[in-house]
Amino acid sequence: MAIKDYKIIILTILTVAAGLALVGTESRLSLAQAPQADPQKGSPGAAGQPSEPSSMPGMDMGQGSPTAKTETKIEISTGGNVIPAGSSDAVRFTGQEWSEFNHRGAGWFLFFWGLTALLAGLQWPRKTWWRLAPGVVLLGLVEFLFIRNDPESWPTGSIGLWDSLRDPEVFQHRVFVILLILIAVVELLRAGDKLTPFFARYALPILASLGGIYLFFHKHGGAAMQKMAQQMANPAVASSPAMQSMMAAMATIKHEHLWFSILGFGLAGAKLLADLGKLKGRLGATLWTLFAIVLGIYMMGYVE
Repeated sequence: MAIKDYKIIILTILTVAAGLALVGTESRLSLAQAPQADPQKGSPGAAGQPSEPSSMPGMDMGQGSPTAKTETKIEISTGGNVIPAGSSDAVRFTGQEWSEFNHRGAGWFLFFWGLTALLAGLQWPRKTWWRLAPGVVLLGLVEFLFIRNDPESWPTGSIGLWDSLRDPEVFQHRVFVILLILIAVVELLRAGDKLTPFFARYALPILASLGGIYLFFHKHGGAAMQKMAQQMANPAVASSPAMQSMMAAMATIKHEHLWFSILGFGLAGAKLLADLGKLKGRLGATLWTLFAIVLGIYMMGYVE
């Protein structure tokens, strides 16, 4: 191995370590710096005033609005799991705020993934150190989602890894993280010319397609959403303003995830055409990156 190769490896390791440390520190600081509820203002989580956490992430059914921002000591309720008051996981965030921040943060990572890949593609046919950057950015996204995906579950929450996997939403989040790890590894190995022709040609399109397909079956809201769907059989519940608001919010979420899938399929298709030689030169090296950039920008405006 040439000295130049060692320099590239060392640079990559240092960059990955710095990026992961930065993202991990930011995520932990966002938890530590969350303001505490003021019991003097009659917060629902104050002593002597039992709180009633919403049944859906970020949705207080008692308020009749899916965007209610009730701040309590029992606040994070993603995936149908509620963090008990007084635990080290209790943070003054609604599930909706937590989820929106995660999606928007992931959007920034995807944007920079596409941007760095675009810069590398514009240098075609030359191979520079830029070809390593996309994989490094994806590893940063993996760290970000690994820490923040499910705050009530391992590694940051009180629910153990195996117990948390019983929740469909948490399980699917773990699968998405595994897919991202595989894509990041493929990107780095591909940049170092360490993949066989078959995997260099098909690995990324296949993984991107799997992610797009899996999004069609993503159960946003987890066990809590399943319970809410069962209550729709009751006409009185189904016609209530709170339920109507919740269903409107879920329709918005499904619409957004549909576009996530469409852009993911576009990325996979453009990459496959380039690797098969149907799209040649810089067009083939850059077209797929535009789908990643657009997907990132779209996710930056994610709302529930």
